[in-house]
Amino acid sequence: MFKKVHASLGRPRHAAGTTGRRARRITAVTTAAVALTVAATAAYGAVTDGGATGSHPPKRIGTAPRVPAGAIAAGTTPSGTALHIGVHLAPRDPQALADFVTAVSTPGNSRYHQYLAKGQFASVFGPTPATIAQVSQALKAAGLTPGKASPDGLTIPVTTTVAKASDAFDTGFRNVRLKDGTTDYLNTAAPALPANIAASVTGIVGLSDISTITSHHSAVRRASRTSSVAGLGSRAVAPHAYTPGLCTDFTSSGLTDGTDYYSPGKLAGTYGMSSSGTAGAGQTVAVFELENVDAASIAAYQSCAGTSTAVSTVYVDTAAGAGAPATDGSVGVESALDIEDLIGLVPGASIIDYQGVDAQSATDQNVLDVYQRMVTDDQAQVISSSWGLCEAAEISATASAENAIFAEAAAQGQSVVAASGDDGSSDCYLSTGSTAKAVDDPASQPYVTGVGGTTMTGSGSTATQTAWNNDTGGSGGGISSRWAPVVYQGGIATTAKRAVPDVSALADPRTGYPIYYQDNSVSSSPVPGIIGGTSGAAPTWAAAIVQANASTACQTNGRVGFLNNALYKAARSSYPTNFWDVTSGNNSVYATGYSAAAGYDEVTGLGSPKEAGLITSLCAAKGTAATGASTFHPLSSPKRLLDTRNGTGWGLSSIPSTKPLVAGGTAPVKIEGAGGIPSSGVTAVVLNLTVTGTTGSGSLIAWADGTAKPSTSNLNWTGAGQTIAASATVTVAGDGVVDLYTSSTTHLIADVQGYYTSGTTGSMYTALKPARLLDTRSKVGISTTTKITNAVVSLKVRGHGGVPTGASSVVLNLTATQTVGSGYLEAYPEGATRPTASNVNWSATGTTIPNLVVVPIGSDGNVSLYVHGTSHVIADVSGYFSTSGSAFHTVTPLRLLDTRTTTALDAGKTLALQISGRDAIPSTGVKAVVLTVTVTGTTGSGYLTAWADGGTRPTASNLNWVQGKTIANQVIVPVGSDGKVDFYVSSTTQVLADVAGYIS
Repeated sequence: MFKKVHASLGRPRHAAGTTGRRARRITAVTTAAVALTVAATAAYGAVTDGGATGSHPPKRIGTAPRVPAGAIAAGTTPSGTALHIGVHLAPRDPQALADFVTAVSTPGNSRYHQYLAKGQFASVFGPTPATIAQVSQALKAAGLTPGKASPDGLTIPVTTTVAKASDAFDTGFRNVRLKDGTTDYLNTAAPALPANIAASVTGIVGLSDISTITSHHSAVRRASRTSSVAGLGSRAVAPHAYTPGLCTDFTSSGLTDGTDYYSPGKLAGTYGMSSSGTAGAGQTVAVFELENVDAASIAAYQSCAGTSTAVSTVYVDTAAGAGAPATDGSVGVESALDIEDLIGLVPGASIIDYQGVDAQSATDQNVLDVYQRMVTDDQAQVISSSWGLCEAAEISATASAENAIFAEAAAQGQSVVAASGDDGSSDCYLSTGSTAKAVDDPASQPYVTGVGGTTMTGSGSTATQTAWNNDTGGSGGGISSRWAPVVYQGGIATTAKRAVPDVSALADPRTGYPIYYQDNSVSSSPVPGIIGGTSGAAPTWAAAIVQANASTACQTNGRVGFLNNALYKAARSSYPTNFWDVTSGNNSVYATGYSAAAGYDEVTGLGSPKEAGLITSLCAAKGTAATGASTFHPLSSPKRLLDTRNGTGWGLSSIPSTKPLVAGGTAPVKIEGAGGIPSSGVTAVVLNLTVTGTTGSGSLIAWADGTAKPSTSNLNWTGAGQTIAASATVTVAGDGVVDLYTSSTTHLIADVQGYYTSGTTGSMYTALKPARLLDTRSKVGISTTTKITNAVVSLKVRGHGGVPTGASSVVLNLTATQTVGSGYLEAYPEGATRPTASNVNWSATGTTIPNLVVVPIGSDGNVSLYVHGTSHVIADVSGYFSTSGSAFHTVTPLRLLDTRTTTALDAGKTLALQISGRDAIPSTGVKAVVLTVTVTGTTGSGYLTAWADGGTRPTASNLNWVQGKTIANQVIVPVGSDGKVDFYVSSTTQVLADVAGYIS
């Protein structure tokens, strides 16, 4: 069937430009104003799993393709039309796969750079053999003939006809004639499968041949100011010994290297990359292509550059000699740019051209087949793609299948880069006619590094760069409409979803890449030309990664693998040492887009490579997380490590951000080496976490960077406009970082109170039966019952409540109650300067709010409590640190109790919770446990008290609340001889308990 050509040849807005780009078609893809009516079949009975018909009701998967606007019905698709379908399966545990990728990409994690071996993915993360067999059997029962699953188990191929697919998936098919006159077919309903197997299937791809995938390169400008060549006869390129420059076809063209184009030597030198005939030796890089490549053009470039790079081809769903020949000055140009750019920058590497079906006839499944082959072959350490389509034009089934493939690549240690597109912020314009903000796939995929484009002037140390945007195109970039915020962009791209691009490089064709390509209308021999587009920027970044992988550092510490974690970590630590920040220009090509600015932006990302600095960061040594029995080191005064309101610890190292943490976003907080904390040996940190300016109800989770995000919580809030704090003891990862996640948008503050280190240099903990040292409501520890207003209370600690004279720090549960207006409370050693960090916060009259604090004791044995605002104050002691006692041990956060799964704890009742023997906690010898206890679904005002099972319930409390509130607080509770702790509540409520560590 005839298909349209999707090559990137021009844009209507720039038709009068000087580059000779031809206008591409505009086919608006929308559900509105469609001159086409389609109907789905009515019966479901054709879909079974081998049992009785109807035993498993069908479930539709995904959605049907959107019908292009202006399309007209062109009849029913012939029943015999052949279909190449992929039934795509979910990994057996998608979260475990994501956690593994994070682990192998995080220095200090025990799995750092311990990638899966070739062929290992299927047995570790692929669907189980039973799942594959079950889905295959269901397809057979539906009258299809499934093939053997792909090597990773993620795809079951099916070759069938429209008639059989219609019956099997309960969907009709229709032909549509598009505005450009071409005819395509599509399915009229989302495919259906039996419900018992539908959960294992992420999508069925190949039921439609409507596709808008395109390459992201400009038109070619011939390498001559007069745009002339010497006739149409054959001409050979004289062999040229390798130098950083090129042969006379370019040097004598009247164009200037470093002004009109950038030779490999000039480009490498400007980006700090190595420039030698062996650069990239021992490495393999793969390019994704949907067209033939002219071998003579590659050979001509090698002769001109003086290289002998090994270039091979792997054909996917096609064969040598099939498809349109690369002879018309259009077909083969993208492949030539990708391969020749890599030859020039990493001539010592091997290049594999993975060639799929021609773009003009490729279906989404053909595209997926190429990516999947590149990953399952696992021959290349780096994969580069200069092809893509706007997110809105891609069905969710295709995007999900791609995501699993790229996650597999990351697990195997393969770096994937992709061009971000040449249409600025309106990536869908040339495929849908929309000028709305949109980004390109696969550059927007979470496991892909999106590469934008720049315009460069000059070379070497005097070079400058701006965002590429002129009549030849502009750098693609913006915010994904599909993918949630990613951990690695936390604090840098403070957007509601994944931001694109990640990085950028030269793309402007006016100062672009020298290539050879074939155009028989000009010459029977390869023609020298200059070309651009983000299609050039992507392989340039691929070459930068190849050079990093070949470096001594990466040879010692392991190849880069998934790039984005390392890129953004490098930016946080020493920006712009590792990047060339591009700060001017925009990508407003068809509509107002985004502007380049200092730091990250949605035009050029983090910027272009500074190779030497990047190698240091991307090839970092493993590092080791401190473990074992730990002792405590209090800070004399809390230190603020994060405050999103003013940029403290938020954003790039040299360019702070003042934007809040977005819903679903993550804030990485550097612990080791910050705020007086040692640069190594830290096992855990005690943080006071505060949310302020909340936008709705939400929760916060804190955990060690590079490890799986736990299903626990450390802080909860119930509405907008709140300020609330909670203490948290958090394990510190080997990279010295902890992560903070919030479920709703809020500003976030993190103050460190102290930290634990392995060894015996710090203080040990002794748990006490909780005792009340202060209650301003009833003259406990004070001579008045008046609320405290903007004043300091001196709290006697040593010699009270079981705290000995040798104690250095005390653990207090502080509660503000009967508050008036907003305010806060600060605890600090008496005699010391009052800190700027608060411990308890409230934002309304009538609030009751607790928080656990660890406070150094003043030389007079007292602690000062400052109240800003008006409130009653309660202080209960639960333990102390001194030179004797027991050590602290970290554990992976785990929820030990959630009464919501059973029944609420009734008023006046006590619940015993087993601690010892759970979540790596020893079965004996445990003195106390560190828990975050949360009450929710509260039915009235009340309090919770925790103590060692078998003991007498103390009069002190750990949590206090008013009706309807969700309140969390950290507690350090003595553990009974039977390994249990008790919880008592004064009013009916649900109770949750998450463990963070234990004392033994």
